[in-house]
Amino acid sequence: MRKTDTEPLTDGEGISAASIGTGNAGFIYERDVILALRNAGFTVSDPAGADSAKADLELTSGFKTIKFELKEKLSADFAQMNFDFDTTSKQFFIDKTKTTAKKEAAQTMIGIAEEFDIIRQANEHWNPKKNMPAKFVVKSSAPFADRDKARKLDIKRFPDKFLAKGVEAAQQVEKYYNSKDTYYIQVKGRGLYYMGKDPEGYGCPRFSNSVTDSSIRIRIKTNSASKARWSFLMALKINGLRASNRDLDLDSSFLSS
Repeated sequence: MRKTDTEPLTDGEGISAASIGTGNAGFIYERDVILALRNAGFTVSDPAGADSAKADLELTSGFKTIKFELKEKLSADFAQMNFDFDTTSKQFFIDKTKTTAKKEAAQTMIGIAEEFDIIRQANEHWNPKKNMPAKFVVKSSAPFADRDKARKLDIKRFPDKFLAKGVEAAQQVEKYYNSKDTYYIQVKGRGLYYMGKDPEGYGCPRFSNSVTDSSIRIRIKTNSASKARWSFLMALKINGLRASNRDLDLDSSFLSS
């Protein structure tokens, strides 16, 4: 039997900021950047929160909208996609029939998983034929204590692994955000970068050229400890990044030039 992870396929799909909590550092950073830009006279959208259908920051300039991804810390997942599980073959897979799988950004992540043979490597590393993931055994209607015990058991039995080490994952980050019509990314403490192209001519460096190390991580992620929700997934990680000459947190005046 094929069991689909009830969590959304890619990061943020269908999750409201309110459902995660106002203490989320990433959401706080989004809010702070947006408030600072508004105070500087720019027209910007409300915070996107966990809604991946929107860019974290959307700036209106004339008749066009310029999209930005915002990262509060370098250690954050820059993109992620959940795995599903076949209890008959005891193998992880990606359910391409999900409604969210039809979206271009999800298709991009599926393509990345296929290009780097992530599912095969996940099955080899985790060996689910020997260790059945408790997530796909315990019922969603089970008491919280049972689900939380299953979550902790999976975390203990299925360790992380880093694949595609080097700078290749950084290029995939660009591909992912470009599929969402986003060409700029701001990383707190590092600054602003363009991804793929610099359509507004901001003069910031290219993101993938500034990354010194990146990887694709297969991991278990706790989506909500208080609700015992977790996923098996792949994530694009940036492990080293040179500072930019542009930084929205220090000086945003170049946005209007």
